[in-house]
Amino acid sequence: MNKDKIFKLVKGFRGREKNCILWIEGINAGTRLHGVNYGNFMHGLLKENIQLNRKVLLELSMHEPYSFSLQGTCGHF
Repeated sequence: MNKDKIFKLVKGFRGREKNCILWIEGINAGTRLHGVNYGNFMHGLLKENIQLNRKVLLELSMHEPYSFSLQGTCGHF
């Protein structure tokens, strides 16, 4: 495999990792407003079979706090 291809693949992975961490921090901040930590919130969503990715959850927590709080009631807020 070409060295440039390897660096290109690694660069893309690191970029996604950075975004994922930012999404998790934003969701955690939104859930803390309702008195729940990130882990319990995500476990509740998994248990209720709510399949939203982290990017959508972050957008909901920032722009639609009412909808996000409804997700939280399913996620055991």
